Amino acid sequence: MSNFLPSVNANAFTISAFLIGFLLIDDLNPAEQNSVGNWFMMVGQVLCTNSAQQQVLNNRQNENAEGNHTINSDQSMEAIKRSVATMNQELTKY
Repeated sequence: MSNFLPSVNANAFTISAFLIGFLLIDDLNPAEQNSVGNWFMMVGQVLCTNSAQQQVLNNRQNENAEGNHTINSDQSMEAIKRSVATMNQELTKY
C-alpha cells in the first residue's frame, strides 16, 4: 500500500485534488456535494488521527529507548477507561 501514492511533487498533487473536486461540482447537486465532501473530510480525519497517534507512539518508544520515560500498559488502559467514561457521561447529556 505504500506505493499507492504517486511520486509527484507537492504542488501537482495538490492541484490534482483541486481539479477532481472542481470537476465533481458539475456532476453533483449541492446536497450530494456536501455529502461527498464530508465523506472525503472524514477519510482525511481518520488518516490524520491514525498518523498522529502513531507519531505519539513512535516518540514514546524513542523516549523509552533513551530511558527518559516508561509507559505502563496498565496506566494506558486506565487512561483509556477514564476517557471512555468521560465520553459516556457527555453522551448521556444528549
